Amino acid sequence: MENPLAISLVVTGIGMLMLFLALAILYGLIYLMTALIRDRPGAGEAEQEAAGEKQDTRNRGPEAGDRKRRAAVIGVALARAELELSPAGAPEVEAGPSAWQQYHRQRVLNLNLR
Repeated sequence: MENPLAISLVVTGIGMLMLFLALAILYGLIYLMTALIRDRPGAGEAEQEAAGEKQDTRNRGPEAGDRKRRAAVIGVALARAELELSPAGAPEVEAGPSAWQQYHRQRVLNLNLR
């Protein structure tokens, strides 16, 4: 096995075998971890149903529509108040370009002269 090509092929084959073996082991570990951590379907169903019933009882009756209407009115009032407090028109313009803008413009003008 003095041939460098044969040695490189053997080293490559061993490296690929080790790589695929490591990937298979990692895949197995990930599969086992997700199987152990995964939520069981029967564990949370009772809690979800109880929470759903509580929410349904809170939103039933004529009071639910009234609360939603009040929330909408408050939202509109807040939006209008925010618009009234903000200054109208365009934002104020600075006194002039910054030093970096002046430098860049001067540099562009000097490049065009050449």
